[in-house]
Amino acid sequence: MREKVALLRDAVPEIAVRTTAIVGFPGETDHDFQELCDFAEEIGFERLGVFTYSEQEGTRAAQYPDDVPDQVKRARQEELTEIQRAISGERLARYLGKTTEVLVDRVADPDGDGATHVGRVMWQADDVDGVTYVAQGGWARPGEFVTATLVDSEDYDFHAVAVGGRQSAIG
Repeated sequence: MREKVALLRDAVPEIAVRTTAIVGFPGETDHDFQELCDFAEEIGFERLGVFTYSEQEGTRAAQYPDDVPDQVKRARQEELTEIQRAISGERLARYLGKTTEVLVDRVADPDGDGATHVGRVMWQADDVDGVTYVAQGGWARPGEFVTATLVDSEDYDFHAVAVGGRQSAIG
């Protein structure tokens, strides 16, 4: 997988490599979990969702004893999430200063932090990724694109400044 991710990133530098991990699967050892953490750091996923194992009726895994305590599962989830938060910050920082299209999802709360619109750049999936807060976006409506320069980031979100007004609508 390491080689495939490297090939993808070479071919498409702005690709967003994403995955999901389940921690606390029956039989998972401290060593197994450390290998997962090391792998996540090595690959540097742009997005990594981390969930704790829970038995699902009718699955093969439901036949295994759930031998990882809930407290350990939650601690592992928090640890891997913190690793990913740091990776995300590094990944987002690569884009600062770049100008890109932002798909407007909604007009921002006027009492907020100065953003006029909330949207997503092309590698931010709806409902599961961070968002991009755009300032000075004119009167763009949801579904329209605003050209904006990415000026700051935090954890999973961008802050951007529009360089033009309303651009175009989808469809």
